[in-house]
Formats: sequence, C-alpha cells, structure tokens
Amino acid sequence: MMKKHIPFLWLSLFVLTFCKGQSQNFTPVKDAAELRSELTASSQKIESIVCDFTQEKNMSMLAEKAVSKGKFYFKREGRVRLEYQQPVKNLIVMNNGKMLMQDEKKTTQMDMHRSKVFQQLNNIIIGSINGSLFAGKDFIPKFYESNALIKVELTPVSKTLHNFISTIVIVLDKKDFTATRIEMNEASGDNTVLLFSAKQINGAVQDSLFAVK
Repeated sequence: MMKKHIPFLWLSLFVLTFCKGQSQNFTPVKDAAELRSELTASSQKIESIVCDFTQEKNMSMLAEKAVSKGKFYFKREGRVRLEYQQPVKNLIVMNNGKMLMQDEKKTTQMDMHRSKVFQQLNNIIIGSINGSLFAGKDFIPKFYESNALIKVELTPVSKTLHNFISTIVIVLDKKDFTATRIEMNEASGDNTVLLFSAKQINGAVQDSLFAVK
C-alpha cells in the first residue's frame, strides 16, 4: 500500500490553478530577497486552507495521463489532509510527525520520523505553504513573475532527493501568495501536476479532520 501512495506523496509536496499560468509570460524577479520577505509575511497570515485539487500524472508507461480529483485541507501547525474522491477514494493525513493512509480495504498509520523520505515529504508540503521551502536550504530556487503570478523553480540540493526529483515548479497567485499549481518533474522523466481551485483561506476547519493516533 505504501508503494501505491509514494508517487502522489512526492507530488503533494507539497501543500498547496495554473490553467491560466501556462499562457503567462514570466520574467526573472528583480529582487528575490524582497519577494522572499513578502512570501514569509503572507504565509504567517494563513491559518487554514480548503480547496479542490486535480492531480494529473504523466508516465512513460501510460498512453494517457492518469487523472484524480479530491479535496485538500491545511491547518496550522503543519496539519494536512488529502482526500482522493475520484476515480477511487483514498485518504492521507499528516499531523505532528504522524501519517495516516487509508483506502477502502486498509488503514495504515506510521511515524514519519522513522522515514527520511516521508519526513522530507512533510517538510516539502508545509514548506510550500509557510515559505520555508524557498529559503534555499534544501532547494536552489529561481523566481519568475508575470502580471498576476509568481513562478518558483526549485532544484534539489541533496543528491538523494535529486535521484527522485529533478525539479519542482510552484506557481503562486500574487493576490495571496498561495499555490495555484505544483509540478513535480521526476528524475525518471515522469511528471505530476497538482492543480488547485475553489480555495477558501482562513475559514473554519475542524481539528477532527486531522486525527492520527
């Protein structure tokens, strides 16, 4: 079951719709330090996020891309819930170093601190929301902008992580600096894209959604 979820987890990095972004003309950001400060300040205002997501997986072994849809929840401090609703139901919850994975047949809970892979995944997801991912410790960032969007291209510093991921591309809305698209390009040549829509920021989100024993 764990292997079944790993491709999506590498994508999820990540928290947080680039449909418009693909037609945008991006140019390099002139003052990256100032942008980092803006991202940090904006992230501190985010208490919760609820939105729909569409996952598109492009694999060399598949003639057509695999598409899944579901619901994404985030709540401070570092609580994440991903509900797959189509074409099959699956659930992933990350909370305080614990992870729950559930499908129609089985529920698995684990301590993420026992796995560097899942610990790194958690750091990527939370880091894309609170801005720490763009600080340049684990990834080398390059910043670009258009009139309405910010695009961040991230290259892994660690050789271990680089064996799985060649680059991560995150597109942010300038209105609130939340992610609208996350693209993960794997070293194998496969590609995964996560599109977010119908975002609700700082609304009420029940703690029970993130329960992990």
